[in-house]
Amino acid sequence: MEKFRYTDEADRAYGAAGMAIGLMIYDGDDLLYSINLDADDPGMLMELSPDFYFAGNPGVSAKTAWSQIVKNFNIGVSMLIANVMCRHMVHSGHVVPDDVARELKSAAHEDGAGACALEPDEVDRLFDKSYSYLGRVFSHRGVQAVAHDFASALTTRRTLSRMDTLELLQALRML
Repeated sequence: MEKFRYTDEADRAYGAAGMAIGLMIYDGDDLLYSINLDADDPGMLMELSPDFYFAGNPGVSAKTAWSQIVKNFNIGVSMLIANVMCRHMVHSGHVVPDDVARELKSAAHEDGAGACALEPDEVDRLFDKSYSYLGRVFSHRGVQAVAHDFASALTTRRTLSRMDTLELLQALRML
């Protein structure tokens, strides 16, 4: 997905900031282990709990497991949207181009069908709700200030633990 490729280290730091903010907003911060700006694979910037990738457990019902898979799918899509929005709206100062938004939605459709057998209209509903909400979030000056500070701290420190991340994003709770 060429449209999502990072252009430089700053772009990568803002993408990580967006994903961390997305995790906080969608109550998924317990899934985060660490963030590493120097990860070999840009897709591995964030180290997440195995629970994010696998929600199965023989001790829970199929419905409960599926609900957790859908929740994790929604968090993942929101992190992707937040990554792109933070890079465009906060770092570059412009709206996400329509073609990039379409690519995001297309990626969500692929993942939704494969990960949790969601129908296209179900993916659309989840995606559109997150896209609209996160657009308002990243338009907020306070969130933008937090994102700038987070990206700067990540660029300086290179690696952030879960606790470092929570501390840096504590200001979000005040907004």
